[in-house]
Amino acid sequence: MTGDHSELIPPVLVIGSTRSGTSMLVRLLGDSPGAEAWYEAQTVWRIGHARRSHERATREDATPGVRRKIHDLFLRKQHEYGGKRVIEKTPSNVLRIQFVHEVFPDAKIVHIVRDGRAYLLSQLEKLAGNYSYKLTSSDTRHHLRRRLRETPWWEWGAYLPRVIEGVYHRHIRRKSGTPWFGLRYPGWEDDRSRLTPAQICATQWTWAIETATNDLEQIPQDRWLQVRYEDFVANPRKHLGEIYEFCELEGDEAFVDSIAAKVRTSSVERWRSDLTRQALDEAMPIMAPCLEMLGYQSEHAMSSEDA
Repeated sequence: MTGDHSELIPPVLVIGSTRSGTSMLVRLLGDSPGAEAWYEAQTVWRIGHARRSHERATREDATPGVRRKIHDLFLRKQHEYGGKRVIEKTPSNVLRIQFVHEVFPDAKIVHIVRDGRAYLLSQLEKLAGNYSYKLTSSDTRHHLRRRLRETPWWEWGAYLPRVIEGVYHRHIRRKSGTPWFGLRYPGWEDDRSRLTPAQICATQWTWAIETATNDLEQIPQDRWLQVRYEDFVANPRKHLGEIYEFCELEGDEAFVDSIAAKVRTSSVERWRSDLTRQALDEAMPIMAPCLEMLGYQSEHAMSSEDA
């Protein structure tokens, strides 16, 4: 599908670091009667720079050919959803907001941020989890088929090394977890061998916050809205109403009330009891400046195991 994109509705793009509430938010916005959620079109957003080792992209990468191909794929998804507006989230887009805006200058961007210590706990748990290219899993096979459909055939080879690494990690080395999870920022390959897992996670979060903050300052203010995860879950009705209005999504007060009731707050402060002192001590020197910039108190509590 190429050519006329006049019927393409500008999407709503939920952007935020991994483990920051993007899945929750895109699900709630996708509940709007005139919208549908699309989760992590990662290879779509890497069109034109897929062979780059990191995920940073700027407006210069959004060439006419790249914009046209991404518009094709979003229009195809819009047709699959029966003409509904696409609500999409890809965490790595925190490193390419300039690029995203250049591709979709009329899109509404919702940037969600989360306390870096809560992110750290969730990210470390994800790294240690049972994840990564279990080829006998129907979910993994479905995931790979979906990625192939969304990726231009001439860029398939760019992802082969990552697939091989995942298969080697699980099936040859017999390791659980994942060899790398989350943002691939410039310089991640060197940090992989010299930093601890907690320091890597902290660096990923800091890159996400600093890059997104700088990029958002360079696009019109009426194109983006920022919300803190903790504020959102503390008062979901208020913030959902604001986001729905900003994004011009369908839904009256009763509808917004009904979806706000789905929001849970159980994970907000869990880092205070579940993060180890060692992880906090390794991560805080890296995260502290951005925590303070976002208005979070940068002191950290003693974990339960060290108390």
